[in-house]
Amino acid sequence: MASPRTRQLMRAAAVLGIAAMVLTLVVAAEGAPLPGDVRVARAVQDTGLRENAGIINALGDWRAVPFAASALLIVLRLRLGGGRPPGRVRADALAAYVMVLPLWLWGVILKVLVASPRPTEDFGLFIDRARTTYGFPSGHVYGDVLVYGAMAAAAAAYLHARLVLPARAAAVAIIVLAGPARIVVGAHWPSDVLGAYLWGGCALCLALAAASASSRFPVPRSR
Repeated sequence: MASPRTRQLMRAAAVLGIAAMVLTLVVAAEGAPLPGDVRVARAVQDTGLRENAGIINALGDWRAVPFAASALLIVLRLRLGGGRPPGRVRADALAAYVMVLPLWLWGVILKVLVASPRPTEDFGLFIDRARTTYGFPSGHVYGDVLVYGAMAAAAAAYLHARLVLPARAAAVAIIVLAGPARIVVGAHWPSDVLGAYLWGGCALCLALAAASASSRFPVPRSR
């Protein structure tokens, strides 16, 4: 029988997935921009975020680096065994990371299926550079939610206890700022960003639920 945590994660994944599917169907049928996209995009671009957006976007470009580093730390701590946190916590965290990898590709598949155009200067928006790929959902935001979200959830498995809360706060900050950062440089419509948050949250919950339900890796014994 599934644990209460697994059931909660599956319910959250279902709610987010339904909302994401509805938005995806609307974007696919109506095409971007959706009503309100242009107004919201202009409002976001009028904020002072543009000067710092490059940092947030770079963290999305290089998210695989801290993800791989934290995965390596989990593996090393599993091999060493003993200590805190318990080996089962580390095994569950590694299982969640494994689940993240195939789910990471879902954002790319969605882009091809929906084939939604990105913002252009014709709408009076700032566009930092031309992009040839489709827009919905934002790959940066989707990846940040999934990867940094998994890293935040698993922080106790690879960091000292005193560093867990700061690491989780930093991960959440990156996730929250990722959407506005993509809008402010003209890379995505707000609907692209919203879809990425919904799909990313759904994928993250699925990864954590699957890891919680099925991670039964052997845990090394202390020597």
